[in-house]
Amino acid sequence: MPVTRNVAWDGRLEAFKGRDTGEFVALVAAVASACAECGLPVRPEEQLSLIVDITEGADGGGIEFLAFDTCICHRRCREPDLTLRTAAGAPDELKTIGARLILGHPDRSGIRAVPVLAYTLAPVLTFREPGGELTSVLVSVLISHGFRLTMSSDYAEMLRHARDVHTSVSCTATEEGRVSLHINGERIHSQQLDPAAAGDAAWLEAAGREGKILVISGDYLKITSTGVNIDAAARLGTLVTGNVSTAT
Repeated sequence: MPVTRNVAWDGRLEAFKGRDTGEFVALVAAVASACAECGLPVRPEEQLSLIVDITEGADGGGIEFLAFDTCICHRRCREPDLTLRTAAGAPDELKTIGARLILGHPDRSGIRAVPVLAYTLAPVLTFREPGGELTSVLVSVLISHGFRLTMSSDYAEMLRHARDVHTSVSCTATEEGRVSLHINGERIHSQQLDPAAAGDAAWLEAAGREGKILVISGDYLKITSTGVNIDAAARLGTLVTGNVSTAT
């Protein structure tokens, strides 16, 4: 049973993650806050287990799709495990998870409020062409529409280097607070904000004033009700950003 730092994992994982397996295990554990089995907090000194659920499928052209769903447990609660399931094609049990943020960015007039939409895909979906490497579906699609890889999780640096994406990507916000992200007219993510709540109202006002939002996306973003953690995504090279035009 391989162990990375204090995290035990199923050796079969290496067939899918290769030489990056150890770093992958460590980063998944680093962003875990609670045991998926008992719900109690996990601490750096505790013995932990990585649980991986992989769903694989292939299309008619031989492209292989793999969906990775991971969680961390106390070793006393559950031993490390890897489950491999087979689907007819690309896994279809996918959902997006998102959050809104407001970042302060200094300019000549003072501190500007920059509206941010963060979202990720769960579980993580990858594909592999015959003889090729595993590639993130989400990251590949976004890069093809003008998003850029971001290697730093520092928000100030991210704001300085963010660039406009292609016009094929747009964001809409309704008076009722429904915020939707579209690519080529197809909705790929949406969030329901409350215009009566101060934080949501401030975000909607900033989006209307700026005419654009910063979208942060990629694999292994940790998005919870208390915040967004992008450290693992940045270190794994799956973090992308871009400025997207808004319409209200």
